[in-house]
Amino acid sequence: VSELQKIGQCSTARPDVDFADTPKRNATPCGQQIHNALEGILKSAHAEYKKNRISIRENQPEDKPPQKGPGGRKGHLTYRRIVPTKAGKVIRVKRRIKCPRHKDKVLVTTDKKAEHTIIDLAFTRSGCRKIITKYVGTICYCNQCGLNYPPPAIGRLKNRLYGHCFRAWAVYQRISLRMPHKAILQVIYDLFREQVSDGSLVFFISGMAKYYTSTEKRLLKKILASPFIHADETKINIRGTDHYVWVLTDGVHVIFRLTETRESTLVQEMVKGYKGVLITDFYAAYDACECRQQKCLVHLIRDLNDDLWKNPFNSELEGFVGAVKELLVPIMADVDRYGLKRRHLHKHQHTVDRFFKNVIDDREYKCEVIQTYQKRFIRYRESLFRFLSEDGIPWNNNMAERAIRHLAIQRKISGSFFKRVAEYYLLLLGIAQTCRFQGKSFLAFLLSKEKDIDDFKEKRRPKATKLIGKHAEGRDEIGR
Repeated sequence: VSELQKIGQCSTARPDVDFADTPKRNATPCGQQIHNALEGILKSAHAEYKKNRISIRENQPEDKPPQKGPGGRKGHLTYRRIVPTKAGKVIRVKRRIKCPRHKDKVLVTTDKKAEHTIIDLAFTRSGCRKIITKYVGTICYCNQCGLNYPPPAIGRLKNRLYGHCFRAWAVYQRISLRMPHKAILQVIYDLFREQVSDGSLVFFISGMAKYYTSTEKRLLKKILASPFIHADETKINIRGTDHYVWVLTDGVHVIFRLTETRESTLVQEMVKGYKGVLITDFYAAYDACECRQQKCLVHLIRDLNDDLWKNPFNSELEGFVGAVKELLVPIMADVDRYGLKRRHLHKHQHTVDRFFKNVIDDREYKCEVIQTYQKRFIRYRESLFRFLSEDGIPWNNNMAERAIRHLAIQRKISGSFFKRVAEYYLLLLGIAQTCRFQGKSFLAFLLSKEKDIDDFKEKRRPKATKLIGKHAEGRDEIGR
């Protein structure tokens, strides 16, 4: 018993004792210094790389034959929406003057009335409330056609019960707050006493995506005009088949694309003729893109650090990683001090050349791990340190990972999507992430009906809190 107690008390210091659940990470004193330096560089990048996967599956076949007639499928219950009879606001719209088929024919006014009710949300500074608006207009008759024509304003509202703000609020719950469909429907009923079907929610998402199609095209145009583009991809599963989601961002604008394979053909077409720098990880498919590239050093540093932890007593690997550390630490110190300025970083190019001459070129290593890294350094010699010779080029791919992380979290909440719904979702997610990168509210953008995020200016929000005590006085002194 005494011996076991000694083992428990000295377990962290004794090299011959290890833990089954959390094994020790052994390293020599020199290796520990290397780990501390590399982990410091990774921490400065503010990135937590996680290999998350998405599981998007479908419960029903996508290509089903069109349903004939109103109502649900055979054997399913059928419902008809009860339109509210009372409206808080009545709007009288202008009648149609001329026949749409016969442009010169003036329509005859009838005694019949056309009505259409819209359920919407009104947002104020203190919250939101449900409003019901009824549009009323005169139906006109064409003697030549023999047809009745409702007012144009009511014709545009055909088959639409919920207004833009109502649909925007539901889309915001799904895209930004990651709420499952059933939870959104429950919240809609609890707050507004509206029973919305799951199909209606899908219709909200698809309709909003079609409305903002031009917005996504504008985002892509601005991304291709930027001096650098971050690119990344992640795997998803649709009906048992692997698909891939690609993200392109310049740190301000974001777009997503869905492909059936991991081939970079889509990215190659999108960046064809691009004059800037493409920032990616070490996935070999990006090498086919015909533009200047910068490889993410975070991935390289993390791989080196992990392999050194796995081989703590490999002196040859320790020396190799130590040489990489000696190369990168001064560079990152100048990046933190001066930023991504060529005039301060280009001096390190001589150090890089000396590193390749002494450590990489014409060197023979016995360790297979080092041989793998040696090939990587030789293959990506130009794209590893391009940020030293060009202004404003990031040395990591964190922006793409930040943009795609929302998608990785969403899969844990709900992984059931049709392929067409996934495409609509990705379009809206790109707009939501663009708003997030620009510090703007995605909900406010949807409610404004604007289509250009850069031109959209959010209304100033009222202050709900203020600093008190000594902290407030310190802020006042700083302000003065």
